[in-house]
Amino acid sequence: MNGKIVLLILGVFAVMLVSCVVSFAAVSDANNVKEVYEGATVECATCHVPGNFKELNSYGEEYNDAGRNTTAVEISGDTDSDGDDVSNADEIMAGTNPGDAESK
Repeated sequence: MNGKIVLLILGVFAVMLVSCVVSFAAVSDANNVKEVYEGATVECATCHVPGNFKELNSYGEEYNDAGRNTTAVEISGDTDSDGDDVSNADEIMAGTNPGDAESK
């Protein structure tokens, strides 16, 4: 019985640790966008496919490939990752999603 409790505690600890690491990465990435675009609202879906936050959308892929830093945000600002004829910078400042062509 004690072995099961120890395994349960270790499992809970592992889940909490992974959650903290993922959350830290998301905060860092959101802060990069906010540093370049002051006042911008950044959500998980800015870079990730809604409902599947392990998968990057087109903007997230571009940001990731460019280095996941403020320079990456700046580089991708003039491009249109989702092909909706609105630049990533304009979408971020408008509060729409630069990785979703339906959001403009």
